[in-house]
Amino acid sequence: MNNKNWKYYRKLAFDQEVESNLLYTPTVNHEETIMCMHYCIDRNYRNNTPDSLSNELIEWFFEREVKFLVDLQYLKCTPKVYDIDYDNKKIFIEWNKETLSQIISDSNRSIDIELPNWKEQLRAVYKEIHDAGYYKLTLYPHCFFVDKNKQIKTIDYYAVVPHSDRYIERKVIEGIIGVDSGTRFDNSTDGGLLDFKKFHEITVTKHINTYWSPNPFKEAYKEIYNDQLG
Repeated sequence: MNNKNWKYYRKLAFDQEVESNLLYTPTVNHEETIMCMHYCIDRNYRNNTPDSLSNELIEWFFEREVKFLVDLQYLKCTPKVYDIDYDNKKIFIEWNKETLSQIISDSNRSIDIELPNWKEQLRAVYKEIHDAGYYKLTLYPHCFFVDKNKQIKTIDYYAVVPHSDRYIERKVIEGIIGVDSGTRFDNSTDGGLLDFKKFHEITVTKHINTYWSPNPFKEAYKEIYNDQLG
């Protein structure tokens, strides 16, 4: 596949269109049915790229994205993979126009009207990934889209972590840890090892509250972990 002349995708945040992430440049075809995730350092797309982000780190996350997208193709919530260009680090996936950020952050739209069962669907996505034996750490509105059958699917599988392999040396990903995220990483690090089970807990129960009203994942978390949250 060739994404030449495809348009950028940008998430909507507080009535402004901004870049969606630091790791890849998302472009969408003219029919808005396919997204190309180009893992690269692209300062034209994102002018806030940290100097600490290296090509080696980009490669590391690209490999994770490919692995978990492919391994979890059997899940209902995983978009179809159409093509992978390993040489140029491009992944072409199923897409449908926009993410939930465009709906939730637009004061003229209502997700309750457009997708009345959105909370139930997001909880189902969360539980499906958990039941498969994984944590998914990217749970922001721009990490989900509604397919043509009105079913929510999720993207950004670079942040999927197996329950059985939840530790990683923090120094491996230090280059992507920003000032705003530092506390969350600090509270999940012990002896130089990041514990993604703890990181996941902080993400679900605290961090993403700012992005959702209400946070649809808390109930699923409580049900799975039998945790009494406020």
